[in-house]
Amino acid sequence: MKYHFNLTLTLILCCSQAFSASAPRAKNRPNIVLVTMDTLRADHLGCYGYTEIKTPALDALAGDGLLYQNAFAQVPLTWPSHTAIMTGTYPFHNGVQDFTGQPLAPSFRTLAEALASHGYATGAVVSSFVLDRSWGLARGFQFYDDAFSAADFEHRDIALVERSARQSVDHALSWLDKQSTSRPFFLWLHLYDPHSPYHPPEPYATEYKSHPYDGEIAYADAQLGRLIAGLKASHRYASTLIVFVADHGESLGEHSENEHGFFIYTATTRVPLIIKLPGADHKAARLQPAEETIAIAPAILQIAAILDPIEKQFDSKPLPLTAGAASDTPAYSETFYPFSSFGWSPLRSLATSKYHYIDAPKPELYDLQNDPGEQHNLANEQLALRAEMQQSLQRRAARDSATAKNQGSAPALDPATVEKLRALGYVAYKSPVSAQALAAGLSDPKDKVWEFNSILEATDNFQAGHYQQGVELLQQVRAKDPQMYLIPFMLGEAALRQRDWNPAKSNLQQALQLNPTFDQAMTGLARAHFELGEKQDARHWLEEALKLNPQNFRAWYELGWMDASSNPATAESELKKALAIQPNFGLTLRELGMLEYSQKRYAPAAEHLSKAVQLGVREASVFNALGICYRQTGRLKQATQSYQQAIEVDNSLAEAHLNLGFAYQLLGQQEAAQREYKVACQLNQKFCR
Repeated sequence: MKYHFNLTLTLILCCSQAFSASAPRAKNRPNIVLVTMDTLRADHLGCYGYTEIKTPALDALAGDGLLYQNAFAQVPLTWPSHTAIMTGTYPFHNGVQDFTGQPLAPSFRTLAEALASHGYATGAVVSSFVLDRSWGLARGFQFYDDAFSAADFEHRDIALVERSARQSVDHALSWLDKQSTSRPFFLWLHLYDPHSPYHPPEPYATEYKSHPYDGEIAYADAQLGRLIAGLKASHRYASTLIVFVADHGESLGEHSENEHGFFIYTATTRVPLIIKLPGADHKAARLQPAEETIAIAPAILQIAAILDPIEKQFDSKPLPLTAGAASDTPAYSETFYPFSSFGWSPLRSLATSKYHYIDAPKPELYDLQNDPGEQHNLANEQLALRAEMQQSLQRRAARDSATAKNQGSAPALDPATVEKLRALGYVAYKSPVSAQALAAGLSDPKDKVWEFNSILEATDNFQAGHYQQGVELLQQVRAKDPQMYLIPFMLGEAALRQRDWNPAKSNLQQALQLNPTFDQAMTGLARAHFELGEKQDARHWLEEALKLNPQNFRAWYELGWMDASSNPATAESELKKALAIQPNFGLTLRELGMLEYSQKRYAPAAEHLSKAVQLGVREASVFNALGICYRQTGRLKQATQSYQQAIEVDNSLAEAHLNLGFAYQLLGQQEAAQREYKVACQLNQKFCR
């Protein structure tokens, strides 16, 4: 689980950059493939000089294209970084700085919207629920594959619900196979595998046993190779623009950060970036100057010879496409994660290919060429350079506040006025920061890394089933900082998973005392009240959560689940509201389908239950009900298969055996029918005759 201030920077809007004479005409635009890989350090790829890994697909792609040696992500978090890439805007411009704020505002146009309006077929396959359509990036995509297993929703942190690169590449290849050669396509493929925990499949688990993070990268590279092979087999590789980039890196224990998001050292902000241009007359090259990932969207439109209104919002000129066109303009990065989730100081930085300055309560300055690991802080030695970069970021901070105000967004330092539209039940927390705390000065994240790591370790323990170890770690954090609302919330959530309702209730109540507008705590508290028989209190907290966040589909789902037996009409309305926000949430589909089944509305019930099954719901009662729906709608073969699946899940479900026997009888398979009737009778005397 992730919890989860120039050098003057001149933002050149709507810039054009010279491209080669072979730039495509508008009527002959290239196909475009954008591949984003999660949590990938640039210095862990063979083409970036790393010798402890085999990444043949990416190495070959770099051999066919442009490799940007010093590309920097603007945020080391998945959703905000992808938003910056897809809109060509800085986080402080688009308002997406972490997981605690609103979805992308409708006023921002996406790359997919721009390409779709110019005739492109657009498809996306994302591999983690943190890129769910509710956040706004699905806009412009005619196909957006963000469906994940319902079983994972029940048992795992929602931020970790993911699928493997093999599955995602399969889905991407399937979509590509359906695309006409008469229309250009834009495919965005997102791969999540290098994200923790690191459990690569064989043979990578064995080959990279001592460094499994690299094993995940090697596996993802092999799957990417399948996509490239598919493009070559269909004779589309040469004419396709391929852009590969990571959303952020991974600390791997450097600076006491195990993963990413908390700090903005280059381990998490420097990312691989490779562009393979369409056509055969382009030479491979390595570009050394610093670049920003927000320059990708401008570059794609330039290469495709597209002029679009989206250029008015861009915060960057396009990426240089030749070494001579590059300039070492400082790249900007930030993390508001420590501030938004914990009430500690945010971090901002500027990086060139030579220096990296991090503005913090204790400023940091590093010489990247002589100290790539950022171990020797020069902030108190290079005072003139430090002052110049610090002043640049302070000027930027003043401008950023004006930008946010002009965009109609609430200032980040006033969370009480920000409308919380967290469309997911994502475990992403908004820390209340008082005016007094701001005046006193916020803590440097460097001084809080023990608390942060303890929280992550506790989370890992809970996910591994080590409940008591997780509780003990959180209690240690609470002893050091009793005002951190996050701790009782996590204890309450863990107690919910243990079905320990009273401790869950008391901890979640304490979390709300410390952070009264925390809608996720309200949702959890509602569940505890319900299980304790306090149904009115449960409804009250779900309704309060929805007042704060009307797009919280988990709250709508919980309301529908609660009302299903006592008020079916209301429950149906609530479940349909949840589906309107997130149509690929298997548990909602299950509840709605079972509700329709109980009302003998077999056709819509079959539709919803079958989709729930496709999304990973594997419950014997659901398969049995789906079989009945199929039989009642004249689909006897599908009914038989559903009964068989019910029995596979629970061989002791007498009703499934009885229904399977009846299906066999209707099919004329009398011996099989009698066998199932006998089993049903043995399991339940009422089915004997």
